[in-house]
Amino acid sequence: MVKHWLSQEDSIKYLSKAFYGHLATTNDHQPYIVPVNFVYYQNHIYIHSSLNGQKLENIKNNSRVCFEVSHFTKLLPGNKPCQFGVCYWSVLVFGQAKILDNMNLKTNALHLLIKKYCQNEYLPPLAPENIQQVAIIDINIDRISGKANIENKVEE
Repeated sequence: MVKHWLSQEDSIKYLSKAFYGHLATTNDHQPYIVPVNFVYYQNHIYIHSSLNGQKLENIKNNSRVCFEVSHFTKLLPGNKPCQFGVCYWSVLVFGQAKILDNMNLKTNALHLLIKKYCQNEYLPPLAPENIQQVAIIDINIDRISGKANIENKVEE
């Protein structure tokens, strides 16, 4: 198998199917990366967060972020250490992050996250006081790229 760059369309497909990702921010030239739950929707990534924390402080000081998703599928053993490899796919996103303060936008993003992660169709509606108790990070995607060393394309 040969590593290859993914098309933007395939990169978005992999991004959409990933369960979680890693958000990288920076402050005073110090990188900071955390695993996060997210949803991709129309060139945006929405991330659920607490109202306080390092990632939010970093975004307030520098809105440029990087977001990563990846998946390991299997080990490719070799006869020598330098011949080992793995089947994988990975996607990198670069963009501008902001913290949503508009209740309608936050509600819409939370509905997208619920649709992705929750199997229970009969949850009670989101109450305004609950929406105010969480932060939603909105990443507007500037650039997306992916690469893979895989046997098959993305499942539809």
